[in-house]
Amino acid sequence: MDSNLITGIGLITAAGVGCEENYRNFEARKSGICTITRFELPTAKVKTNFAGLIKNLPNEALPPELLPLLNSEDLAQDYVKAAVYVAAEAIKDAGCAENIKLAPRRTGLIVASSLGNFLNVSELVKDYFMKELYKITSLIHGMNSYLPSRLGSMFGVSGPCYFISSSCTSAANAILQADSLIKSGIVDRMIVCAVDVCLETGTFHLWNKIRVLSYRNDSPQTACRPYCKTRDGIVVSEAAGCFIVEKPAVANSKGHATIKGIGMANGANDFLKPSPELLEAAIREAIEQADTTSDQIDFIAGSASGSQYCDHFEPEAICRIFGDRAAKIPLFPYKSFLGTTFGTQALSEGAFAIRTMNENKVPEPLNIFEPDERVKANAYYKASDYSGYNINNMLFVNYGFAGNHMAAVLAKC
Repeated sequence: MDSNLITGIGLITAAGVGCEENYRNFEARKSGICTITRFELPTAKVKTNFAGLIKNLPNEALPPELLPLLNSEDLAQDYVKAAVYVAAEAIKDAGCAENIKLAPRRTGLIVASSLGNFLNVSELVKDYFMKELYKITSLIHGMNSYLPSRLGSMFGVSGPCYFISSSCTSAANAILQADSLIKSGIVDRMIVCAVDVCLETGTFHLWNKIRVLSYRNDSPQTACRPYCKTRDGIVVSEAAGCFIVEKPAVANSKGHATIKGIGMANGANDFLKPSPELLEAAIREAIEQADTTSDQIDFIAGSASGSQYCDHFEPEAICRIFGDRAAKIPLFPYKSFLGTTFGTQALSEGAFAIRTMNENKVPEPLNIFEPDERVKANAYYKASDYSGYNINNMLFVNYGFAGNHMAAVLAKC
């Protein structure tokens, strides 16, 4: 069976709105992680005062033909507007709008998110209990099924349409399900959209309380330090992304990447820490599903977040699989630029990783100030060492809270 293609990409992160701005700022190493001004910090004693927040999206940023399809409550939520923006960008990129229109039941849509429309729900609860505003839309907009249904109707999708959440691997799980639905023959294409615009006073206070955040308030852009010995915690960030996944026979473009194989392993004993054994299992399964070997992997997009308790487990698993080659394959964590983008990671980080593969341009490691002796994989390289390097197959690693471990092998089209 032919491997499915990623034919369209849409992207919003703290670094920019749209793929072009994001890629340009990645090239310039301008991450968008900065001191918080959008909302009030929870207390004067808060230890962390920075994050990666997306810009407020004006209505004018959306395609004008879609604005009449959005109601006033949709337009009041950047959660909804970000999803609409990235889906429209990805559909345009893939050139599949007409195909969706001609056979709407042959297209499906999945929305992936870690926290869903938490910001809107929190405001609705305040309105209900403090202002006695009893609106039926509070119930409707509070459902996670609202956004996939809304997007489906806007873009003319009549195939499977639903929401998925599995912590930081939400988008990776959505890609797995999209790939499976196409291979089963149920649909020809899937719109995979992920959005986590979820930071405000309450959620940020909770992240401070569980003591996993970096405290480098004096240097937000260098605070996220995956694989670095001086790492002191993660940086939380918002993002939205969209991939159009299509079977080759219906695609109007050659595509950005081919989905060769996806692996999954769940069940870590520690809610916060990944398991090297389960990471290894997920990676091996992805490579096996791709019908390839570890010798054919040219680049690894790591999942490390900058946690002093977790980052060294990932290279441990990589070294078990790749042996001596682990010291040669470049290992780059896109969280060093984006921060931890909750359930969008496979799309937000994946968009940058796919661009790396297609441009054969290995990025210079970010925020590595001192190597960690426990990290034996190749996280401490110079980009100049890979001038003229060719990336045909890449490994994308993704893990998150609650014991979710995933990996994917992507190839050039």
